[in-house]
Amino acid sequence: MTMGLKRSDYDDYATEYAALVARRERAGAGSDDLGIVPHLLELLGDVSNQVVLDAGCGEGYLARILTARGARVTGIDLSPRLIALARARDPGRRIAYETADLSAPLPEFRAHFDAVASYMVLNDVEDYRGFAATLAQALKTGGRAVLAFNNPYAYVVRKRIASSYFASGMTCPCGLSAAGIEVSFYHRTLGEYLDAFLAAGLHLTKLLDVDHPEIATVRATEGSLPEGEKLPRFMILALAKP
Repeated sequence: MTMGLKRSDYDDYATEYAALVARRERAGAGSDDLGIVPHLLELLGDVSNQVVLDAGCGEGYLARILTARGARVTGIDLSPRLIALARARDPGRRIAYETADLSAPLPEFRAHFDAVASYMVLNDVEDYRGFAATLAQALKTGGRAVLAFNNPYAYVVRKRIASSYFASGMTCPCGLSAAGIEVSFYHRTLGEYLDAFLAAGLHLTKLLDVDHPEIATVRATEGSLPEGEKLPRFMILALAKP
């Protein structure tokens, strides 16, 4: 599936990204340093014996968590280097990994999956409309999708560029740069993301704001929050295919 693929910026930082994920995994399955995974898994529900797509799987972090919960997982990512690292972490070949562009149609996976899960990938996708359409087509009737991404409101407030909120397609420095991973993500408005998934035929079932754990602790004690942290950093969309 690699012929004619766009190039992923993560290919340049695959080793560094894998090291970051290894540190994250030390917190244990079902948890992460961003506080996202527990909410994502709760919204996804029981995946035992279900066919699940990890959309933008990277080096397999979420795919391994879903497999441990009994799912039959296919992980798809644009980066060949990350897919190679994912396969190396799965010597028993329990997970099917593919290199492919999820913003382009994948007819071989049409109506194939019971569920789609995606961990901090949506912002990395230039053609978000194509991404939404491919995920919708890949779901069976009655299937669901759960996607975690950066809260589009919080980022522009935190970086003091709120006047650029409507600058759709603007590329922004990613928080991974602190770990030496110099990749950027695409800013879109929440309305644009929702319109893309609704136009693809999915229904919104839940929109969840998710705090960074350190900020959540301060918020819970009614402590003073930095100006840029007054909005939750992350967001999760849960969608269903009727």
